[in-house]
Amino acid sequence: MRIDLQAAISTAEELLSELRQLDGTELDDTRGRAARRRRGQINRTLLRLSHECDRAQVQVMDAYFAFKEADDPAGEPEPDE
Repeated sequence: MRIDLQAAISTAEELLSELRQLDGTELDDTRGRAARRRRGQINRTLLRLSHECDRAQVQVMDAYFAFKEADDPAGEPEPDE
């Protein structure tokens, strides 16, 4: 069996790239419309990146369960030792 983690790797690379872009961003604390819009964009970006983390986690778990099923094709429980 070949373990395929390409989907998780791709997601993690996208996530890392966007995290690097966002790292060190200065927030504008003024009350203007443009500042509020920028803070809203950052807020949405952080939320989306959080979801990307979840997606990568699910992709890794999919690979885990595929490996687990292939490792025990009969579906029999492990004997107690």
